[in-house]
Amino acid sequence: MARTPEREGEIPEAYRVHRFLDPRLPSHDPGLARVWVTVWRKLLQEPDLAERMLASYSRPVGSATSTPLPMEHPYRDADRYLDDLLRLVPDSLARHLEPLARTRRINAMLELFHAVFEGTDPRVRYEAQRKLYLGKLLFDIEHCRSVRDGPHHQQRFESVLSEHLWSGLEEGGEVEICCRLGRAPDGAERFEVGVAPAGEARCFGFHLRRIRPSQGEAAIEVFHYRSRFKREASPAPPTPREDGLLALTEEPRWPGLGGHSGSILSKMIRRGIPHPFAVEDMLGAMFIVGSRSQAHALERRLMSILGGPLRWRDRVDTLSGHRGRDRLGPSSSSSFAVLKSIVDVLVEDPASESPYLFPVEVQIYPIESYLRTLHDEHFASHAAYKRRQFLRDLIPLLFPPEIYGEETLLLGGTAVG
Repeated sequence: MARTPEREGEIPEAYRVHRFLDPRLPSHDPGLARVWVTVWRKLLQEPDLAERMLASYSRPVGSATSTPLPMEHPYRDADRYLDDLLRLVPDSLARHLEPLARTRRINAMLELFHAVFEGTDPRVRYEAQRKLYLGKLLFDIEHCRSVRDGPHHQQRFESVLSEHLWSGLEEGGEVEICCRLGRAPDGAERFEVGVAPAGEARCFGFHLRRIRPSQGEAAIEVFHYRSRFKREASPAPPTPREDGLLALTEEPRWPGLGGHSGSILSKMIRRGIPHPFAVEDMLGAMFIVGSRSQAHALERRLMSILGGPLRWRDRVDTLSGHRGRDRLGPSSSSSFAVLKSIVDVLVEDPASESPYLFPVEVQIYPIESYLRTLHDEHFASHAAYKRRQFLRDLIPLLFPPEIYGEETLLLGGTAVG
């Protein structure tokens, strides 16, 4: 769980990477703070230097134009991103934490520098420092090659599956599966799948397809599949269909600047990732199959068409027991069951004779495990998982108690609708 320092000298890992989010930067890294102060003093003394610095920051190297790229947009997006996060906390606390009107109005780099170094209010200084850095990260995401190429990578990945996995699928028709969260006689939580569509049961509609058996392998039932580009979509809560069943959707929920860069930015901060090109699940693929044995069978099928086991890495298997549990994040449920890996896909480069690799995170769930992630009241619920991530890992980092008060450290158990 990400925490701000409890004792002098303790620095959260995220702050070690994202130094400019640290409210104690001058004491934690005095050398870096001196660099900032020196640069600011020179900018005050030499206005032409400030203009050159801004141009070099946001104008492409070797560009024929002398006009730098505009920076106002990423700074405004930084405020929108924080607004999205604050939708997860109680209204009274959100009103206390929301960015001040004074810092919202500042959307130019030099003006933010001025607020950092010349401001008299600690909160204004920190909010300007945070806005400078969040704007920088959002600018980097917008102009990162792996982000710009994401839709192309997704299309290439889909074409491989269409040619080698989905060809010859057998249609299984529409199926309805109902599940219910209840209690066993000893009081333990019990999750039941395949119950009658009555009472507190939640029922989901799936379009079932079957991958035909291959030599030594049984058929694989595929209840649901989707690929997603992290910048464009993330799962939203199931929505009711006309027939009363719950349908799966891929519209963005929260947070995310309308479903754009917020998800990438959040992961970079939580995981201490310095640059968006290091986010390895920029492209993801999710398969929902009939059983645990089918999940492992599908993994073998995918390996055979995606480069073999040497192309697969960072494997996590919590379907076979708890051995892989420590490789999941601290906010993951103890009952979260998945088989996942990063696969490096080789693709032709239109700008070069040499092909290159891009990563895809492949997740495979048995249907029962997946239904647990859809049930809002289950601890393995995906919505509950994302809420824990943001409340525990992000809020205390972006709204540090040194500036905003100790309430930000107590949000891990907050219930938010």
